[in-house]
Amino acid sequence: MRDDLQSFQKQIGQLPITLKRQLATAIKVEADRLADAIKAAAPVDTGKLRDSVKVRRTKRDLTLEVTAGGDETIHGERGPHGEADYALFVEYGTRKKPAQPFFYNTARRMEPEITDNITKAVEEVLK
Repeated sequence: MRDDLQSFQKQIGQLPITLKRQLATAIKVEADRLADAIKAAAPVDTGKLRDSVKVRRTKRDLTLEVTAGGDETIHGERGPHGEADYALFVEYGTRKKPAQPFFYNTARRMEPEITDNITKAVEEVLK
């Protein structure tokens, strides 16, 4: 499996820039679709949680990550238990409030379709 991944990464690395852009666009479309679905699934109290959902580029070519939480949803002050990210409390629940999963359930539900769409884009680029 690792050899397959390395071979794939080598193939992608050798693609002309125009084909890399085509593939990057397809990946961005899927990341944006996932982010929109996560936003739609997020419970809304103040809107900060929903608005914290972002698509971020990583250091690797053709890799994006969808995130929720962070600075927009941090509560509390630094102390012995650190800061608390409200996004995690919503996703997993607390002793006082039940979980309201919005992130991972959405990602798992959409994963097969996203994978299929990106696979089709890769096949199209490699033709």
